[in-house]
Amino acid sequence: MSKSPLNRFKAEFPAKSINEGYARMAAAAFVSQLDPTVADLADIKTAVSEAVTNCIVHAYRDKTDYCPIYITGAYYADGKTVI
Repeated sequence: MSKSPLNRFKAEFPAKSINEGYARMAAAAFVSQLDPTVADLADIKTAVSEAVTNCIVHAYRDKTDYCPIYITGAYYADGKTVI
């Protein structure tokens, strides 16, 4: 894998259920540049949804302060994509 990504993104948002859809769509929009299959997009959106929901439910349960969730993505010249 190349050391430097061809493109990358980073997002931060509050750990609130309403932001699960935002995270899912941000990741899908990022990888859509690579012309993924519909099945690939569905898998990515599902994985991101599960990860964000787990953060909200397990890591930040009963928190009242601002609790950020970070999502990052990158893709490389060799075709590898990381979310």
